[in-house]
Amino acid sequence: MTLQAAWKMDREGAAAARVEIAMIKYFGATVLYNVIDRSLQVHGSLGYSTDLPLEAMYRWARAARIYDGPDEVHRQTVARHTLKAYEGSEVPTEFIPARAERAREKFAEALELLTAANA
Repeated sequence: MTLQAAWKMDREGAAAARVEIAMIKYFGATVLYNVIDRSLQVHGSLGYSTDLPLEAMYRWARAARIYDGPDEVHRQTVARHTLKAYEGSEVPTEFIPARAERAREKFAEALELLTAANA
């Protein structure tokens, strides 16, 4: 993902790679945090102590999800850009529960036969 964003920045400029950069900032920080969190689980309380570098890595990984912009901001950037490619659609013209009621009326005889056969 990082290489793709770098390639796009080189070819089209940073503005064109804005979404890819936002995705890296979100997913990269999340992956880093998850990997270190798993490592802490494997090492137990030793991993959380200062005897191993995992404790410091854990603090830095958590901060990485904030100092480059909160994850939610990057997710919103990606979502906004993605949704721009779609057009809104009209609200349904029929009220769905009314359609269901009409279907029950139309197929009432068949429903009665089916219900009687299963009883």
